[in-house]
Amino acid sequence: MQDVRMTSEYDQFKFREDNRETITQSHVKRLAASIQARNLLEMRPISVNADMEVIDGQHRLLAAKLLGVPIYYVRNFELTPSDIIIMNVAQTWGQGDYLNYYCKNHYPEYIKLKEFMVENGLSLKIALNISMGCAREMYLNFKDGKFKFNKEHFESYINICWETIEYIRRMNGYSPYTDSARFWGALLILIRHANFDAAKWKDNLSKMVERITAKASKQDYLKMFMEIHNWRNNSKVELI
Repeated sequence: MQDVRMTSEYDQFKFREDNRETITQSHVKRLAASIQARNLLEMRPISVNADMEVIDGQHRLLAAKLLGVPIYYVRNFELTPSDIIIMNVAQTWGQGDYLNYYCKNHYPEYIKLKEFMVENGLSLKIALNISMGCAREMYLNFKDGKFKFNKEHFESYINICWETIEYIRRMNGYSPYTDSARFWGALLILIRHANFDAAKWKDNLSKMVERITAKASKQDYLKMFMEIHNWRNNSKVELI
């Protein structure tokens, strides 16, 4: 049976750096409103390790502190940092939360990914699309700490992407849509196709760059890119 304890001494609890960035104030406020309506904190105590670090229940703790009501907790001396992921069921982690966790715990492949994002000014969504594609198994590996960052595998892709984007910006002026995941996703699909002809793409782009405009979906971008690439081109990309 768990030894559930109650306290209003909130400052005895510690937040780990590899879990701190998962906190969202909107979630804290929603929990606080729920607790005010019906306080069931005793039925779901937070979990802390031997050092009083919160492994599960950061938002509940902050909501209790906000309301000034006691928090219930269980201190488990066998909990480890890796249990943060396993026990994080109250609020699903996003990809950024996993990246933060593994970087803070010195996973070299994830640190390489973050450095790559900073170096190229890319969002995590775009960086993962470049490095992993859209395979579900690869995203599961990313969450499980098994991600491998192999820049050589996609370096030629990103070079063509940046050459394309820089040319569009130079010729068309301010083009914020080129920073979107939809734009990058469609461009990567085109470039990765077996029939993609880099030389013809650059040549056609120089003649038809005015056709590059903001689109509502990745499919719309892909259709636009295909029309440009395939114009007077024997090596056609057929995806739609």
